[in-house]
Amino acid sequence: MENKRCLVAGAGRVAERKVRRLLECGAQVLVVSPEITPFLKTLAEKRKIIFKKRCVNLTDLNGIYLAISATGDRKINSLISSYCHRKGILVNIVDSPKECNFILPSVARRGNLTITVSTDGMSPALSKKIRRDLEQRFGAEYAKLLRIMAKLRPEVLRKIKNSKARKAFFQKVIQADILNLLKKNKERQAREKIRAILDNAGL
Repeated sequence: MENKRCLVAGAGRVAERKVRRLLECGAQVLVVSPEITPFLKTLAEKRKIIFKKRCVNLTDLNGIYLAISATGDRKINSLISSYCHRKGILVNIVDSPKECNFILPSVARRGNLTITVSTDGMSPALSKKIRRDLEQRFGAEYAKLLRIMAKLRPEVLRKIKNSKARKAFFQKVIQADILNLLKKNKERQAREKIRAILDNAGL
């Protein structure tokens, strides 16, 4: 999605969430709507998105890689869907899974950890519930561990040449009490424990 041109038709709360996701992926986002939320207005003022204050029309889809329609108008959503299907444009109609050619999963993020949930568009509410459950289960400690491992990984690859020993090291790290230490904000102790495991790897 990096630098891909994307259209979001509509600028309410649902459209706002879609815009956030697209920006996170590095997309270039055009929002077309007669109205706009304060958050999207701020993004437009900061030139993070392009905003056109009017009803969407099919010419807005020229040169677009991906379109999301969240207008709340059945007729407009159907027109956008039909046009995108004919032109081979990726399209998501937020209130009609059968008119989509791709579905956006619900996403839980903890740093470099990404967990996605999809019900194939059958129940976005259920996807949202499961995502929230996962966010409770997987806390900030997972992001902390991944940050530590990202810095340590080159050293591990350099020091532990044997692939089986390397695998054993990574298994020990996630099975040790390190996540609990990080959950209690005891990062120094967690790093020391990982260092001890590394120093004894292959012995």
